Amino acid sequence: MRVVLTGGGTGGHIYPAISVAQALHQADPRAELLFVGSSHGPEGALAKEAGIEFRAVPSSPLTRSISLRNADSLARLVAGVFRARRILRAFGPDVVIGTGGYTTAAVLVAARSLGARIVIHEQNAIAGRTNRWLARIAYTVCVTFEGSERFFPGRNVAVTGLPIRREFSSLPEKAEARRSLGLEEEAFTVLVVGGSQGAKRLNELVIGAWPLIDDGATQVLHQVGARNIDQARASAPAGGRYRIEAYIDMPVAMAAADLVVGRSGASTLAEITASGLPSILIPYPHGVSDEQTANARYLVERGAAILMDEPSCTPEKLAQAIIDLRSSPAKLAAMSQSSKSLGRPDAARNVADVALSLVIRNS
Repeated sequence: MRVVLTGGGTGGHIYPAISVAQALHQADPRAELLFVGSSHGPEGALAKEAGIEFRAVPSSPLTRSISLRNADSLARLVAGVFRARRILRAFGPDVVIGTGGYTTAAVLVAARSLGARIVIHEQNAIAGRTNRWLARIAYTVCVTFEGSERFFPGRNVAVTGLPIRREFSSLPEKAEARRSLGLEEEAFTVLVVGGSQGAKRLNELVIGAWPLIDDGATQVLHQVGARNIDQARASAPAGGRYRIEAYIDMPVAMAAADLVVGRSGASTLAEITASGLPSILIPYPHGVSDEQTANARYLVERGAAILMDEPSCTPEKLAQAIIDLRSSPAKLAAMSQSSKSLGRPDAARNVADVALSLVIRNS
């Protein structure tokens, strides 16, 4: 069995592809896997680190505006299609799996032109325009959220969840995780995550809320992203119970936490629910379709999270929300149970099974 995976531009599209590749290899150690991604993104290094063969194609993000940059991106897209055709023809895949990102379109268009079987994955509760278009050439569309099927009428849709790192299938005990991170074992622990790139406004809100929630028995582990680390540390509270890091070992950090405060990108929510954690979600407010708010509402409507609107949120409001949850163990436990019920730590295997079924059906 030969499988091509493609997804790039950000870690949110790359890691799902790598997770699916690992699940495919576990299901069939003889499977031949190839990752096709951007020539200038991080996917090449990440694929090689995971032991997956990598090939690069030209790519660049397209925007809605008419500009010289967009013209260059379109030229790269066309070049990427022709380059991907050569790669796919030489490799001869049984199935091609796309997990999103601006490289995916070129690879899947090339795959379609060669008659390859295609599977795509939509991360968000509101499907993106590219995946709505690519669904026309896909055999199966995998989605993260129940209800996203409505964006793909007449298509074969499978609710698989979002593939995340396999470490989330076997998290350490809370006390062990806190010891490994150098955290106090008995303190109420708030994990703050802004996604792979961090989130400047979210960082400011949490740092501003700290003096109001600091009761001597609470600690914060705060991932701010590399671009924000200097500014965050300059304004961070003094004392050892507020830890700021550019990046953290997320599975271990989730295992250590009692509550998550963060954005509501699909990957973040998949990790939160796989860990069975309650959360306060502050969606990024400038998405094209406001997809992060839709993602957050999926959890909120099922009792797993609290939604706060960034433009109207203040450090005082955030602090009060944290205090209210901290002082209500029963509510935290109920939210945790709801979150756990939504988690799909086996999502990578679910997507792999969809691809395997296509190979078996057509063998």
